Amino acid sequence: MTTNNKLNELMASVIHRYSARFNKLGSDVRTLGWGNKDQQYFRFKQALRIQNFNNKSILDIGCGFGDFYYACMESGINISHYTGWDINPDLIEAAQNKNTKSSFKVIDISTTRDISVIADIGVMLGVLNLNFKDNYNNIDFSKMMIKKAFDSVSESLVVDFLSSKLDLVYPEEDFVFYHDPAAMLTYALTLTPNVRLFHDYAPIPQKEFMLVLEHV
Repeated sequence: MTTNNKLNELMASVIHRYSARFNKLGSDVRTLGWGNKDQQYFRFKQALRIQNFNNKSILDIGCGFGDFYYACMESGINISHYTGWDINPDLIEAAQNKNTKSSFKVIDISTTRDISVIADIGVMLGVLNLNFKDNYNNIDFSKMMIKKAFDSVSESLVVDFLSSKLDLVYPEEDFVFYHDPAAMLTYALTLTPNVRLFHDYAPIPQKEFMLVLEHV
């Protein structure tokens, strides 16, 4: 099986995974893999803490129900425009029905060849956490996704990861993938010299980190 076929098969399984949850739970944060809304919003608050989104257009890759938009609204941030992309049609339809002021599209950037600038700032939160195991190389996938996401914005990209520097209180889980902060920082620096790494916030419930890549 070719690499492209493997990737298409993998993405089809991811779509099925979230559609099954949606059919069971509806527009609930648990559909997206969160235990509760507080955990989800804590992650959003870290992105809002480290990057200024005010008066910027935002591209939310892996947007789910578009909840990052509401986190910005609740924080008093004025967004010039919000665009949400997700590979799952059920999530996109629910997001668009809830928020008609923004743009939502079913787009899988992992299989999209033509990438163009869509917004000032991109966010890619929770997208790189699933462990593909023997089905696909997680590091190769993450690098590809970061490169394509960075190419989709004119100013900066905020992306998060589960950290390989584990929180000893929380047990390691087999179905998620843990990224090495130093390795991802090294890769980001091949795309731009302007990179910030944040590994300074509490686990939610596992230890995470964020990178901000800025165009020169």
